[in-house]
Amino acid sequence: MNREISILRALLHSARCRTPITIEDLCVCGPREDIVRALAALVRTDLVLRTPAGPRLSLAGFAVAVACDVPDTQKAKAITLPAVPDRCTRILPVVHRRSAA
Repeated sequence: MNREISILRALLHSARCRTPITIEDLCVCGPREDIVRALAALVRTDLVLRTPAGPRLSLAGFAVAVACDVPDTQKAKAITLPAVPDRCTRILPVVHRRSAA
């Protein structure tokens, strides 16, 4: 699956630059046979469209590629919540209301 994600990221980069991409351009991601196999898997899942100009991202593929293209520094950031004061941790009694007629 890592090879497919790298192909999606390369296709996203070419879409952002508005330049067509060929399989030979994608061969920097690995051997040609693996690239063709990964592209076929992406076409089966409707993430990539085959066009005469070359492979293109579908709308779903674009969304997945953008989601996978988050920099590692943003993935590693943890959200720190502010400390809760002691006065806010008291348990309040539950008030039961009678139902209307």
